[in-house]
Amino acid sequence: MTPRRWRTAFASVVGTSHTKNGSPCQDAGGCRILETADGGEILLLAASDGAGTATRSEVGAALAVQSFLDRFGGAALRDPSLAIIDRAFVDHWLAEFQEAVVALAGSEANQVRDYSCTLLGAVIGPSSAAYVQIGDGAIVVGGEEPGEYIWIVWPQHGEYANQTYFLTQDNAAEALVFETGNPVNEIAVFTDGIERLVLDLATMTVHSPALRPIFGWLAGTEPDRSGRASEALIAYLGTDHINRRTDDDKTLVMASRAAAAPEDRRP
Repeated sequence: MTPRRWRTAFASVVGTSHTKNGSPCQDAGGCRILETADGGEILLLAASDGAGTATRSEVGAALAVQSFLDRFGGAALRDPSLAIIDRAFVDHWLAEFQEAVVALAGSEANQVRDYSCTLLGAVIGPSSAAYVQIGDGAIVVGGEEPGEYIWIVWPQHGEYANQTYFLTQDNAAEALVFETGNPVNEIAVFTDGIERLVLDLATMTVHSPALRPIFGWLAGTEPDRSGRASEALIAYLGTDHINRRTDDDKTLVMASRAAAAPEDRRP
């Protein structure tokens, strides 16, 4: 059976703590659907969280997302099996990204650390999937049972709760996680502003009820290839219900090719 076409949505919303002090949203996210020569689809998703103390981290986050979508998308089109996307490929991409940041910092008379940011990225091809992570945030996919979700990569926290790793670090390659697996039908990539809404950090599990209504809503939408952020998801992430539980910037990038249930209505 031919799988349904991907339904996608993404949004980045400034946190209330940043609104109060006049800081910009330091998150970035995006997704892209590419078509293979035989009419199949390749899905790419990426999210990045700029370091709160870095003065140009929102620029670094946007650059990281764009770089991932461009570089990994090009590779996936050349080889839809994704065999070309191996650890060596990922390390080479990371080195290229760091070189681009060095050049940008030089042109703007800044330090490389001013662009510090995390990265979560996923590529879902017709027969396989690849995942990349450095830093906090997580990637969650549909489990074996409908409406149940499991994590692929877990937030990278250091010794302290607010400590993590960044693409711009000299030793970033040592912290970078690369995973491969089978294709999935539902996936969510999100930055650390959403962690406590979706993850049970004590048991290292996904709180599936938090995701079910959002995935249900997404499955009932029409495929959107505009490349624009979802107004519905922006509104949802900006509600008082969400802001009472997190004051951080929030980025959520989602995709589903699961069938929609009649009762699905949100966001």
